[in-house]
Amino acid sequence: MRHLNTALFTLAILAASPLAADSDLVIHDPWVREMPPVADNAAGYMRIENPSDTDRSLVDAESDLFGHLEIHESVEEDGTMRMEHREELVIPAGGEAVLEPGGYHVMLMDRHGDPLKEGDEVAFTLIFADGHTQEVVAPVLRHGPDGEADDDHHDHHGDHHGDH
Repeated sequence: MRHLNTALFTLAILAASPLAADSDLVIHDPWVREMPPVADNAAGYMRIENPSDTDRSLVDAESDLFGHLEIHESVEEDGTMRMEHREELVIPAGGEAVLEPGGYHVMLMDRHGDPLKEGDEVAFTLIFADGHTQEVVAPVLRHGPDGEADDDHHDHHGDHHGDH
């Protein structure tokens, strides 16, 4: 009986660890930008590593703190940055996808509750085309993990998100 309890305990520990996630992807340095008090939207960033030998596609995301989430890309057109909704973000086999200011990001829209401020955490679930999911808990930061502000975060707090 003692061996059974030890085995069950070990399985429980493994099931709760990031290594035993539903997906074989590895999430690095997730963070969400702090929101101005009047904003209903925020942007999430991270690096997604795919150590497998199969391309993976991020197709959706969910969070209890926001009404809906989308994959967006910042694109420059005629000298102006704008956000465009993307149906998927491919994470290449043996490679990675970088979600960063001025590029791809998870757009968190229609906030429920108080605005996010530095020190808060946002939990969300990444959903992949093959049905796998990946839980992410991201700290809210004012200027990102490197501490530097950027100017590529233009339309996230308004209603101008490009093509949906």
